[in-house]
Amino acid sequence: MATISAAAALATGYWDTQTGAPATAPGSGKYRADNWAAPTLIAVAGIDANGYDRSAGLAMAAPGDTIWQRSPSDSQNYQEWSVTAVTDSGTWVQYSVTVTASGATFTAPGSNQRRLLELLSAAVPPSGAMPFWQLWAPPLDPPTAGGLPADTALLIAEATWDSDPHLCAALQWEAYAGMLPPAAAVATVSTGAQSVSYQPPLPGGEFGLAMARAQYHRSLMMTGETIPCEVAAPALTSAPGNPWAPFGSDLSQTWPVA
Repeated sequence: MATISAAAALATGYWDTQTGAPATAPGSGKYRADNWAAPTLIAVAGIDANGYDRSAGLAMAAPGDTIWQRSPSDSQNYQEWSVTAVTDSGTWVQYSVTVTASGATFTAPGSNQRRLLELLSAAVPPSGAMPFWQLWAPPLDPPTAGGLPADTALLIAEATWDSDPHLCAALQWEAYAGMLPPAAAVATVSTGAQSVSYQPPLPGGEFGLAMARAQYHRSLMMTGETIPCEVAAPALTSAPGNPWAPFGSDLSQTWPVA
């Protein structure tokens, strides 16, 4: 996969696949492709599947930019596209693309399959453009009443965006979720033909959506963010040798043994 600066994110969100030609407008929260296995033309609605307006970021794309299509449940089920042309139709955007990479477990999606789309650009943003961290952020107040206070979101961005954009987004979505009343948990989902149970139950409502978005960004955080702050002393103090060796030289130290 090509390495692109995370600070060049133009838009990111979940959309559901939809049948139909990408020459016509997809439904709200939907996107279309002329060939799901190896698309050359896609159409993306300006409103994502969670109801957030991503049209401004989607319209900022230019030839040479990159789109990632990712499965929300398998990080290796992805495809990378290079944008060759962009047509902004107001409520939806059409892209001509070429496939540049695929994950080890890539599977072409069928109809009504949810995927994460990320539009990335390495171009220098124009003067006065929206800060890139806002494109991954929850609703902000202002302009959205009841959203995460913009000054709070800015403090989080200033502290974390440059080091790990996904950590920044996760903290902002968690802060936003903390302002929302928890909704009833979802324990089971039944379609009539089958029933799926969740253990533990998933939080529901806007609170659940916000926490799910935060969890997704945490799953993509840089590996350094998962290193524990401290390592507990070995439980078996009578073991021979250096019990710290498996943790690497940086953590190696002597430990009394029986």
